[in-house]
Amino acid sequence: MQQVIDMMNQNERLLYEKWENSVESPQSIDSDEKQKLFNMIFSIISRPDEKSADYLREWYERYIKQDDSLTYLVKSIQQFRRSIIELALSDKKSAIMVNDLYESVDKWFDPIIADLVTSCSNSWNTEFRKQQHIVKELTAPMIPISKSICILPLIGNINDDRAEVIKENLLIGARHYKCNHIFIDITGVPVVDTFVANHLIQAAEAVQLLGASCIIVGIRPEIAQTLINTGISIDNIQTFSNLHTGIQYVTKNDQKEQRP
Repeated sequence: MQQVIDMMNQNERLLYEKWENSVESPQSIDSDEKQKLFNMIFSIISRPDEKSADYLREWYERYIKQDDSLTYLVKSIQQFRRSIIELALSDKKSAIMVNDLYESVDKWFDPIIADLVTSCSNSWNTEFRKQQHIVKELTAPMIPISKSICILPLIGNINDDRAEVIKENLLIGARHYKCNHIFIDITGVPVVDTFVANHLIQAAEAVQLLGASCIIVGIRPEIAQTLINTGISIDNIQTFSNLHTGIQYVTKNDQKEQRP
């Protein structure tokens, strides 16, 4: 192994040229950054320590989210491995045994690849969880418009997964905002069938168990007809044709209750 390191130290410039000419870098990585990458990989192999590995990890974490960066990193590491092997085998005077050469190269580069894969995986998982959280919020955002009133506007079709998110956001919003009235606005929901209606009513009833009134607004004539035809009971849930009418109603009622 030391013989391979000695060979690398003696031919560092040649090794860099063989490596640099074989890997095309993306626009985000200029010649200085490419030299830094080479130096860090070289340092990990020839002078292994924790700081060298940390520097490399920090380097590729800066670029991992940019287009083509992962492809470039993998190709760079693979080409570095090939360049060392090619350089060693091309030296007829070298006393390095082929088996020792390949064993040394594998011991150096396998951990680097493994660390790169782990870092990428962790980065993507973190980003995926963030995106999931954003999607959940956008799927059913709770919007406070006063101390006592919140609105949850729904747009688009509702499936099983989204229905669960709606229910979850309703309950979390009711606890967080401590509002008296929550309006579920279904004006933007194109189809309200038996499945959707049942989920909305279950969500509204769950909120009422927390002490807030849940009102469904945006009821169109065809939705009312669907509810009647399917026999779905909404006796415990207030409904209005639009948000404005619903807010007017609860505001007047609240004012009456506040009067001595």
